Amino acid sequence: MLSILRVSTYYAVMFFILATSGSTFAQQLMDRELQPAFDFTNIQMPVEILSIKLNGKEVQSGEKIKGDDDWLQGLSFTLKNISDKPIAYVDVGLRFPQPRGFVVYSLNYGVDYSRGQMRGASTPPAIPPGETLDLVLTKEKYPIFQRILAQGGASSSFDTATYFIGRVSFENEPDVIWEGGNLKRRDPNQFTKFNVIERYVLPNKQN
Repeated sequence: MLSILRVSTYYAVMFFILATSGSTFAQQLMDRELQPAFDFTNIQMPVEILSIKLNGKEVQSGEKIKGDDDWLQGLSFTLKNISDKPIAYVDVGLRFPQPRGFVVYSLNYGVDYSRGQMRGASTPPAIPPGETLDLVLTKEKYPIFQRILAQGGASSSFDTATYFIGRVSFENEPDVIWEGGNLKRRDPNQFTKFNVIERYVLPNKQN
């Protein structure tokens, strides 16, 4: 009877060690980092990224971050409207490589007039000049983020995530957007097409 107990105890201990080792391997922490998709100093934007945080802890661009494959969960960007106009919509794009290009997931806020959305009683208010907001990749949004990566053919395991300001729509100008450093106006003959008007210059930086 004593030998049977010893054998049972041995296998129980071995199972615990193997299970713990497998769990540790699955949750192995590696160096990760966030980087801007391009040099933001080369363009002017209606919004400024004040801070980037992971689960409440501020991180710097290019800083090495220890994390598992779900390291981006809880990522947040604090943005400030530095233009002289209320902003109806803004998004931060997260870009990931795939065999034929990139997959982009957008953290967004507001009413995107450029895509035909309309303001209603339940839609979020415009962002006045000087005001800030947080865009967060929450636990609830994370499965959608993972699904978009999978549908686009991007790996769910990545060491680097690049980010950029994607599109800005202004409250009182439904046919004008900021994108890629330019102001663009909707093409009168094609609803989804926007033509460049001019390079965007912040009001306080105009000559």
